[in-house]
Amino acid sequence: MNYCEFFKTATGNSSYRYQCRLACGDDARVEKPETLTRGRDCTSLLINVPTGLGKTAAVVLAWLWNRVGVPPLKPQPSTNNSAQWPRRLVYCLPMRTLVEQTRENVTEWLKRLAEEFPESAEMKWLAERSPVILMGGEEIDARKADWDIYPEKPAILIGTQDMLLSRALNRGYGMSRYRWPMHFGLLNSDCLWVMDEVQLMGPG
Repeated sequence: MNYCEFFKTATGNSSYRYQCRLACGDDARVEKPETLTRGRDCTSLLINVPTGLGKTAAVVLAWLWNRVGVPPLKPQPSTNNSAQWPRRLVYCLPMRTLVEQTRENVTEWLKRLAEEFPESAEMKWLAERSPVILMGGEEIDARKADWDIYPEKPAILIGTQDMLLSRALNRGYGMSRYRWPMHFGLLNSDCLWVMDEVQLMGPG
């Protein structure tokens, strides 16, 4: 399976060229399937494409493709030697409605991929326990509430900036101060942060 097939399995849609490049490297081409069977290094990027062209799918599925590695991937030659993608994907949004929309999409993608790859223990874990939602007033699924006691497992966290940024600053909003250091550590180590709709975030 190449990335285009992986993307279509998850979303039901064909991937755009930029989505392939984000997951497989700058020289990935839809018309060259051999360039779509490897991974790429995880680097800091600014993604600037019009609304409605699949930024959420691009980022989440690029992380899944490179982190879970179905099939096992060969990263491109690197100058920074950071081929290993972080264990946790942290998706930070400015509004509750955006969190809810993102949760629905990610839940569906994980379900489809877990059905397609039943032999993948990491994909099964993610489908059962992610995404974890950090949003004020939200009832957390009991299976997902204990994400922080499994730091060795992959996780997708989606939340509003007040909940996520306060935890990253060791001042976790809406939680016991005795647990602040735990979330501070988990959100500052082995994480890929995605800041979406930054024009609405203000000082955050």
